[in-house]
Amino acid sequence: MENLDIILLSAVVSVLFLVFIIATYREFSVMGNSEFKGGIEKGPRAEMVQFLKNVFTDETIEPDKKKELINIIKKTYDKTETGETFSSVNK
Repeated sequence: MENLDIILLSAVVSVLFLVFIIATYREFSVMGNSEFKGGIEKGPRAEMVQFLKNVFTDETIEPDKKKELINIIKKTYDKTETGETFSSVNK
């Protein structure tokens, strides 16, 4: 009787683990039968890709300005690759 709390806790954890396994199996079986339909990408990465696309495709931006923007992006990328913090990149 002194171990009743451990036995009850073990039973509850076992039931919850079983529920987790069943739910995971059902989700994977549903996803295996249907095709994934991705949405519109959002966030900082998507905005950066859109900005770069606009730099290269926009005819109104002068070629000198395009080269200047690309050089700024290269410098920032190189500094982040070397492990410098973002606050030191803009200095």
